[in-house]
Amino acid sequence: MGEIPSGPLFSVKLWFAVALLTSATLRMSVGQVTPAPPPVSPPQKVSAPERKTLSREMPAQSRADILMARGEYAAAISAFQQSDLKSALVWNSIGMAYHHLYALDEARKAYLHALTINPRFAPAANNLAAVYYGQHDFKEAEHWYKRALKHTSESAVIYCNLGTAYFGEQNYKKGLKMYQKAFSIDEHVFAPDQSQTVVGSGSREQRVAINYYIAETFASAGKQEQALFYLRKAMDEGFNDRKRLDEDKDFATLRTTPQYQKLLNEENLN
Repeated sequence: MGEIPSGPLFSVKLWFAVALLTSATLRMSVGQVTPAPPPVSPPQKVSAPERKTLSREMPAQSRADILMARGEYAAAISAFQQSDLKSALVWNSIGMAYHHLYALDEARKAYLHALTINPRFAPAANNLAAVYYGQHDFKEAEHWYKRALKHTSESAVIYCNLGTAYFGEQNYKKGLKMYQKAFSIDEHVFAPDQSQTVVGSGSREQRVAINYYIAETFASAGKQEQALFYLRKAMDEGFNDRKRLDEDKDFATLRTTPQYQKLLNEENLN
């Protein structure tokens, strides 16, 4: 299973995000490091063999993984508890199931237990941070995202999640820096079709800032379609600073396109 990315980002200037961010978005992880309150990631597609009745003879962890893919989280927890309870991966998966069920305290305990077994297990640290983010404890979320980054190869998702936590603290300078780092690792980290996202409860001001900075990042990279997408999201959240748009160097090329002018007309910013 994959990670929860975080409350979802990208050496271009900068989501918010989620990540995809209709509010502050984070992703969670389940195995590999891959945006903070639940639901964690959406149920994965179930293959034809998995649609069959689960066999009692099937290993408990295999049954649990299939149940997770089906979105049957309570049953998955029961199956995981019958598997290898000395495994950090199993406890992280239990935490994920609780996270999907909005049982944040139980999710937190499971993630902490996973880290007791393996203090270097980055997915659990990333997911634990998502719990704290969901509880608006941004400082604690920041701590655990940083810890996750110490024990994994560079992860765009975790940098994105850390940036979103900074946005939660209204520390836009640091948040932008983390988004830039995430984008430099993986420019697809802000893609709207990212599925493993968790939507948080950022303020409208934060959502405006996040979407604006993502638009700026894509514009700097010459990706006009994506820049317009996020610029529209910022405007839909209430951004209406025409002077800033006219003076922002990152939008210089974008401002010459008919699509940009159409957007301004539609948003009554012409």
